[in-house]
Amino acid sequence: MQFYRFSLSILALLFLGTTFLSAQIDFSNLTDEQIYRKENKYNTWSVTIGYGPLFYYTDVIDYTVFPKGNLKLAPSVIVSKQLGRAWGLDAEFITGKMYGEKNNRYFKGDFMDYSMNLRFSINQLVAFGPLADKWDIYGKIGFGVSAFRSRLRRLDTDAFMQVDDVHKNLGGYPKPPGWSDNDYLVLGYDKQNPEDKQSRQTELLVPIGVGARYRINKSFDLGIETTMRNLTADNLDANFSGADNDTYLYTSFNVTYKIGKKNKRHARWTYKDFNLAYESQRASDPLAIRLDSLKSELDKLAGLDSIITTKSYQKFEKVVYEEGVSASVFFDFDKYSLNKSEHRQLARVARALKRDETINMVISGYCDDRGSVSYNLKLSERRCQAVLDAMVNEFGIEASRFRLDPKGESELLSDTQNRNIHGLHMANRRVDLLMIVNDEQTSDNE
Repeated sequence: MQFYRFSLSILALLFLGTTFLSAQIDFSNLTDEQIYRKENKYNTWSVTIGYGPLFYYTDVIDYTVFPKGNLKLAPSVIVSKQLGRAWGLDAEFITGKMYGEKNNRYFKGDFMDYSMNLRFSINQLVAFGPLADKWDIYGKIGFGVSAFRSRLRRLDTDAFMQVDDVHKNLGGYPKPPGWSDNDYLVLGYDKQNPEDKQSRQTELLVPIGVGARYRINKSFDLGIETTMRNLTADNLDANFSGADNDTYLYTSFNVTYKIGKKNKRHARWTYKDFNLAYESQRASDPLAIRLDSLKSELDKLAGLDSIITTKSYQKFEKVVYEEGVSASVFFDFDKYSLNKSEHRQLARVARALKRDETINMVISGYCDDRGSVSYNLKLSERRCQAVLDAMVNEFGIEASRFRLDPKGESELLSDTQNRNIHGLHMANRRVDLLMIVNDEQTSDNE
């Protein structure tokens, strides 16, 4: 019965956590370090040390929720391996003392609990990353073994109890198979000599629980975790009544050390890379493939000459731009890093700027229409900054010769939302470098 109550509590906590964490996360402020990419290396191992109370739910207890006295505390150790962002494996060890009393009898003992658990991050599955980069709320379920010793005794005389004391005189419970009337109710001890230790009694158990972890820094976390550890037998208290299987609840307050390089983030504390799903979809889009092929051909043609000879002029906010030495560089979905082909485009422009030091340029950044307006404006600003950094740091052009003009999704080249053509998104994910001229001219061809 306790198991089902606890299971319902777990489901309620998962629902509340899912509702709470489903609020949109502002991805515009994430750094490359925070975004999980399969090709990158992250720290994935950790060790957790915990300590906390044990609550037993057996036949020989005088409480329904929390013990009235004789509270037992136990230490625990968890060695964890992270599997991507959301999933992990926990090898856990707990050891503690046992106690419970009822109807002029009590049991005492100790146990060692070994389990392997599958852990899943609720906020990673629902909100695609840690909450506020500080909180991780998770659930876990596993299997394991409890190895314990337990003895049943009288409260008034402290004498060890025999099978007949419980299964005949105190309630008429059926005698457990394989036991004689004068056997002592002990497990992990000799039935005829309850002071003589024998091999521990072992039973399978199924742990299920929830926890929350707070990230202090790249090396340490603080947390709290509670698990109901459900045995597959009714003998933890050495009282064989045939009732529900025994369980115990363990809550630990813990500290985690994340093993690995100090300059790397642990994979558990990263966010989803939305570009992965997009790239998979784009790889099967015929129009996108055709657009990539066309862009590649244009890059080859542009590389045949250091300066495009066709000049055109346009007016924008009373400033006229000459595109004779201009270029457009394109970006992957939700990215602002430059690939090798885009660096070649910038190198061509840099060569022209070094030939004529009177040329100044505007760097205009754009996004497609996926994502919020504020996020896309921030992303276009980062794309502009990436181009500026490359021109200054890699090609030695003075930063004063450039002006940044991030536009976000305000000037789309194609109506991709209504047309639902994924390949055309690429045309909007770009930065234009346009030459500034001081007067308005008409276009001409050289």
